[in-house]
Amino acid sequence: MWRLWGILVLAMIGLGVAGYLTYEKFAGGGLICWGSSQECEIVQNSPYSQIGPIPVAVLGLLGYLIFLVMTVLQIRAPSLERRRTLAGLNFGLALGAFLYSGYLTYLELFVIYAICTWCVISAILVTFILVLATWELVALTKEPQAVVEPVADD
Repeated sequence: MWRLWGILVLAMIGLGVAGYLTYEKFAGGGLICWGSSQECEIVQNSPYSQIGPIPVAVLGLLGYLIFLVMTVLQIRAPSLERRRTLAGLNFGLALGAFLYSGYLTYLELFVIYAICTWCVISAILVTFILVLATWELVALTKEPQAVVEPVADD
């Protein structure tokens, strides 16, 4: 169960990070960053910071919100089967987020030539969520299924 609480904490931190980036994207203010805030601005204003009209920060906000909801549902799941299903979905989302985050990091390093501290923090959060989601899924697949004895006819 501690792995699920870990995902919840990481997702809440991720909501804060993505929420801040989303706010700054729409408000147009200057990002507060460690190191060079100019690099954060370069990344935030690059053509890769949006998919069509949707800012990547909004996608992050939605992703972290989905992690929260699915993890709460998993904690409250009434059966092992439901927990396994939700764990599989959480793992799939985490894997997708990790791969997309890796792509964005690649863009920062080799295309944009600027690193945003907030993006790095988000990538680290997603990596830890993937580790915990994988660990939870593996642990649940090792739990034995409840065996239902057939009722004997008299």
